[in-house]
Amino acid sequence: MLRRLMLTAMLAGAATTLQAQELELALSDAMAELILADRTTQSDQQSARYGGGLLFNEDRDLLGSLFLTVDNEVEGRWQPITFGVGVKLYGADLDRSGESLAALAIGGNVGVGIPADIPLALVFQGYISPNITTGGDASRITEGQLRLEAEVVRGAHAFLGYRRIKIRMDSFRDERVDDGFHVGLRLRF
Repeated sequence: MLRRLMLTAMLAGAATTLQAQELELALSDAMAELILADRTTQSDQQSARYGGGLLFNEDRDLLGSLFLTVDNEVEGRWQPITFGVGVKLYGADLDRSGESLAALAIGGNVGVGIPADIPLALVFQGYISPNITTGGDASRITEGQLRLEAEVVRGAHAFLGYRRIKIRMDSFRDERVDDGFHVGLRLRF
């Protein structure tokens, strides 16, 4: 039942992200992630970003996610500090162990702008799903990410980051879907 509910939510989210205005790709030797997202501006000091992504790693684990974040980021304007809060829905099929899970996590992000000729930002992002909102073969998901982003040209960001996605399994062991450095780009069109 949980898998069917999760699959339905992921398909509905994927249908809404087909109109995406952002494409993000992150790569390392151990994983690849593709994110499609959109951003709506609600005022001159608030926006919302929503979308979905799919991560595949060298262990043939598959992690899908849908997210919604409300933040104070305004596109096209350098900001000394940005922050946001949101939710993220995870669904995973862990190939090596044959386990699967679904989780609803809360979290947010903080960005510190670095004034330079090329706009830079140091961004921290984190999510956690408690046991009550985690189902399947897992009891918790934690995700933490730190990245340095540079707006190379208007609408094109390159980044270097470190991310750790850890899943606490019901059998009291940890699965790491991602734990390492990555490079990537985000295109807004």
